Amino acid sequence: MERFKSLHVRIWLALGLIFITIVFVGMYVISFLYERLYVDEQINLLMTSGEELQSVYHNYDSESAFLWRVQWTDQSLGADVAFLTDEHPLITEGSSDNGSIHLDFVDAAERQALEAGETVVMLRNHPSYDQEILGVAIPLIENDELTGVILLSQPLASVYEPLAELRVLALVLLAIVIALLIVTGRVISLEAVKPIQQMQHTALKMAEGNFQERVHHQPRSIELKRLGESLNHLAQTLKKKKKTRRTFIGNVSHELRTPLSYIKGYAEAIEKNVVDRKTGITIIQSEAESMLHLTNDLLDLTKLQSVSYTIEQEPVVFAEIVHDLIARMEITANKHHIEIQRNLDDAAIITGDAKRLEQVVRNLLDNAIHYSNRNTTIHVSLIRWENQCYRLTIQDEGVGIPKDQLAYIKDRFYRVNDARTRTDGARGDLPLSKRLSKNHHGALTIESTLHVGTTFILTYQSISLMR
Repeated sequence: MERFKSLHVRIWLALGLIFITIVFVGMYVISFLYERLYVDEQINLLMTSGEELQSVYHNYDSESAFLWRVQWTDQSLGADVAFLTDEHPLITEGSSDNGSIHLDFVDAAERQALEAGETVVMLRNHPSYDQEILGVAIPLIENDELTGVILLSQPLASVYEPLAELRVLALVLLAIVIALLIVTGRVISLEAVKPIQQMQHTALKMAEGNFQERVHHQPRSIELKRLGESLNHLAQTLKKKKKTRRTFIGNVSHELRTPLSYIKGYAEAIEKNVVDRKTGITIIQSEAESMLHLTNDLLDLTKLQSVSYTIEQEPVVFAEIVHDLIARMEITANKHHIEIQRNLDDAAIITGDAKRLEQVVRNLLDNAIHYSNRNTTIHVSLIRWENQCYRLTIQDEGVGIPKDQLAYIKDRFYRVNDARTRTDGARGDLPLSKRLSKNHHGALTIESTLHVGTTFILTYQSISLMR
């Protein structure tokens, strides 16, 4: 039964049933029309010729003249013509010998119809030969009595001979149809079944984790073509996701392994009295805080990506948040001889979660300070943008980001520098800032030039638009 569930087999069966049904219906229609048209035409022809002989019989005085007309009708019509009476078994002229036919050849019901002056059409066996005939009996009435019958007949075999030829033609057509069925089935198989089988193969490979497979056969069907293209796009996307996941796992492993190595190293050093105990504990606490910060970022990202997570929406004086953060972070910036210049629109009010917005700005300022060169300036501006939004720009004069890696910088824990030093590489807070901005109906854009600096651009809708 599994075999009949195959699309390939079902297509062949469906085509076969359709073509065979067409052939048999066609043969039935031909046979039906033949009997209705051709046979009826033969009956009408026999009746017309019989009625002409009936007229001759009544209008000619000479029996020889009548028999001559019978002979002429027989030759021109190609049928057997007989003149039957009760006294004479047979008076006939025809193309074949009819044998001996009496008027009792007609049954009682037909004789009654003939006596009433009605023409009778009959189908029955010939009395002398074992074959069916098609006959038309024309009554001859004199003085309201049946004096004779003109019987015109043809063997049914000759009547149906053209139908036999049509049946042969139908068999030839059936053979042609079978050939067309094979060709059509092959074409449909190539155009529909083969692409589906290839898509199935590709999908199974993808399920196994192999995203190199592609659907190469391009069917003519628009739907199947689009399905194949979608499957190829999915494979390409999953391939990129797989690569990103590997990179992410490697980067997170590095970010966790580094502080763990420091903690382990300084714990052993304290145990062996190699370093000052207070200094070692301070470093261990610092590294533990780094790990805690990293795990909190991971938890935040997971929570923010949840469908059920919602942002508290309330009016927030955005400029005030930026002012406060700059004031707090200037101490760290000054330690690295970095100046922070600001140009803020104090009327900037947006809708959102104040704590989350503060987290976004703090992450960006921290990145700008961390990756800026000494004796440089960070420019922070908050302006109204195109009368619809507020735009916060944080521009540093730091190491910058390579152009080919700029598109991935907002991926989770993507490392710019493959060397993976502690001061260069992963910008773990950027994915979190990106997600938080999106949840506030805003956008985070990053522009950067290597060895020149990086610009972070945050755009949020003004409070009037948020309403």
